[in-house]
Amino acid sequence: MRAWTALLCAIALEVTGTLSLKVFTSGAAGPGLELILTYALLAASYVLLSRAFRQIPVAVAFAVWEAAGLILITGLGALILGEHLTPTQLGALIALSLGAALLHHGTQYAARPASPPPGVTDQPRALPGIRQEPA
Repeated sequence: MRAWTALLCAIALEVTGTLSLKVFTSGAAGPGLELILTYALLAASYVLLSRAFRQIPVAVAFAVWEAAGLILITGLGALILGEHLTPTQLGALIALSLGAALLHHGTQYAARPASPPPGVTDQPRALPGIRQEPA
């Protein structure tokens, strides 16, 4: 559960950092403290993403981080910054969500070890008449 919390916080920091970059660079003043703040938010996002990688498969964590970040940045860009969304862009956001969900679903089943058939073990058998030395 901590890994998912770290991943959600990483997404929030990435979105905040990316949107702040857009807001800060739209002013007439040159980059300064605003740019440092943006880099700090993005760096913290990567630190939390690396924490999430400890328990969540990389494919799933990165797909969720990237898809959720893109969806939130695009949606907030439209709501806050007045950017326009085309039907093609909306379709792409839906496809991103579906792709991340499929990766997560597929990884859940692939992570489960297959149980051996009845009577099959991982232990080597001793051959009759041959003495085996312990390893």
